[in-house]
Amino acid sequence: MAAIRIRRALEADIAFMMSAERQPGYAELVGRFSEEDYLAEMAKADSAVLIGEQANRPVGLVILQNIHHHFRNIYIKRVVVAEAGKGTGTAMMASLNAFAFQELNAYRLWLSAHEHNHRARHVYEKLGYRQEGIQRGAYGWPDGRFTDLVQMSLLRPEWEAFPNSDHLR
Repeated sequence: MAAIRIRRALEADIAFMMSAERQPGYAELVGRFSEEDYLAEMAKADSAVLIGEQANRPVGLVILQNIHHHFRNIYIKRVVVAEAGKGTGTAMMASLNAFAFQELNAYRLWLSAHEHNHRARHVYEKLGYRQEGIQRGAYGWPDGRFTDLVQMSLLRPEWEAFPNSDHLR
């Protein structure tokens, strides 16, 4: 698979981002932003809305928050790939990890995944993320249901020691 480049999102990318997160089956996995939500997130000094690009074409998006956290703990709010099941998510997350640890000087990357999102959790585990715990009933759906979230993280020393991480530097 060709390398995925991570870059800051532009206003022109919003249509792609909204389309990617509105694919069938994604509503219960990744959440949705409006154009106004994306513009607001992009304007925050402590956030980074990023595009994963392959062969100069967007293939996914990532939203990072707390990128200037004093303990260098960066929260991965959202990860979306345009075409699931093709290895793009794994490649994009590997590139994101390198970007966060190298460019943003992160010490810890962390996220919360829906407990039922087994595909995403498998990708994170494959890249060295460890489960830290379960946030019981932490996500409320518009229909009144609540589901658990699985909190996972990756530390800089783990990433540095991870097999094949050196080719990303």
